[in-house]
Formats: sequence, C-alpha cells, structure tokens
Amino acid sequence: MPPLQWLQTFRAVMEAGSFSGAAKLMNLTPSAISHQMRALEGMLGRPLFLRVRRSVVPTEEALTYSASIGESFARLMTATIRVASGAGVRRLPIHASPSLATLWLMPRLGQFLREHPSIDVALFASHEPARLGQDGILIDIQYARPVPEDCEAVALGEELIVPLASPAFVAAHGLETADDIARVPLIHSLRCVVPWDQWAARHAPFVPLSARGLQFDRAHLALAAAVDGLGLALESTLQARDLLAAGRLVMPLGPTGIGVVAHRLIYRRAERANPEVQAFVEWLMREIVEKPVPPTET
Repeated sequence: MPPLQWLQTFRAVMEAGSFSGAAKLMNLTPSAISHQMRALEGMLGRPLFLRVRRSVVPTEEALTYSASIGESFARLMTATIRVASGAGVRRLPIHASPSLATLWLMPRLGQFLREHPSIDVALFASHEPARLGQDGILIDIQYARPVPEDCEAVALGEELIVPLASPAFVAAHGLETADDIARVPLIHSLRCVVPWDQWAARHAPFVPLSARGLQFDRAHLALAAAVDGLGLALESTLQARDLLAAGRLVMPLGPTGIGVVAHRLIYRRAERANPEVQAFVEWLMREIVEKPVPPTET
C-alpha cells in the first residue's frame, strides 16, 4: 500500500489541477508535492500525470485511480464518524430461537430499549445455538438444549404445552373434549418437546390420532396455521402468550397440557458482571414472571 500521505497529495493534485495548487491545499511546497507524486508513480510503475508547462494532465489510469481512492476516503470518513459518534453506546448482541424471537421477544424489545436507552441490541435468530465467546454473542436464549459447562443458565419458567386453536375452528368443529381430537385435523410442531402422541398418552389414552396433519419445523409457523383455522396445534403457552391474550387462539380443552422447562437464557460465567447482560436478564425475568399467560375462554 502507498503511504496515506501520498494518496492524499494525489487527490489534492487531481482537485487543484497543478502541483502548485495542491501545495496550497496541503500546506506543502511544490517540490514536496512533485517528489511525492514521482514516488507514487515509481511504486505503481506507470505515470499518473503528463507534465505540460506549469500544469499537469492526468492520465486515464489517474482518473480511474482517483475515483476509487475518493470512494475509499468517503467510506473511511463515514466509518470514522460512525465510531466517534457511537462513543458511550453500549451494544448487547443476543441470539434466540427463531419462534421465541418472533412471537415473544420482538413485541417486547421496545420496552427494554425504553427502560435502557443507552443500550443498543443486536438480535440474531436461528435454531442452532450461538457459540458464546466465539461469535461475539453475549446472551443466547435456547430451546431444549444442554447448557455448556462454562455458562450459567436462567430458566424462563415452566411452559404448558397445550392444544390451541382459533375460536372459529373450535366453533366449526364443536371441539369440547379430548375425545373430539380424533375427528379434527392436527397441526404438528416438529421441534416441540411434547409431540401429539405423548400428550394423548397422558390426557386421551384411548383416542386414536389421525396419521395425517400439517407439519411445521417452527413454532411460529404452526401457531400461524392454527390462527388461520387450519387445525388444532400443540404448542407452548409461552410462545402463544400474545395470541392467547388477543383472543386469536384459545385453549379449547382448558389448561390440559404437559409442563416443561424448555427455554433457557444462557451466558458465559465470564460475563456475569457485565452490566448489559445483568440488565437484560433482570428485565427478561420480570417480563416472564410478572406477566403470566391470561386465562382464555373457549
């Protein structure tokens, strides 16, 4: 790479149209400008200017080179301003399972930001767990995953895995008791820790389940299908909390479910004293504990 000073001088010559004009812009002597440009040409192995009396005429290579350098200088200036203006901003990179991020965290993230205006959140979502300490992620909200040895875990409370459906679906199919699930289309959430056959073994052991039904690999897709009246879903009351509160889904069989502890917030022990991590953990647990799932009527 040429010295940055040479590139700045080159841009000044292109702007001024002469070595003397560039000397005034750079507060240097014309001979210093000429020396730097000859050094730059020597490094590049080709001329950048045609010397015509007291002026210089840029070559085609010089015009192309100048345009590229100008773009790079603009990006460098933008990056510098961004970093300088971000002084004092604390950033918290968080990873979460896609459905919890979509259904629960995103609708509440604004409240966290209002309570902690000096913290900027970067949210990432995927089914695979984050590699804490390697990906730059400080917090991971995992679903049904083992806790790494170097991490501490905070359980997001017990979730109830229950049958859920839209009010219109319940009315259309006359869904009232566990026996009725034998004659309605089921929605299978493939990543749910409690499948339909496990739920039926406990709450409807003599009811045959249809072998057919819609299948989804994400809870938010299964719940969206249930909201659209496509079937009876078996999912978590934590994931469906807002849909239940809005009346878009109901528990047609009541709270007849299986309790699980599936979602855990984890962070590395080395980050235990991190104020951003502490703030998010305290806020999250307050949201989970103080605002339980409201009762629904079928």
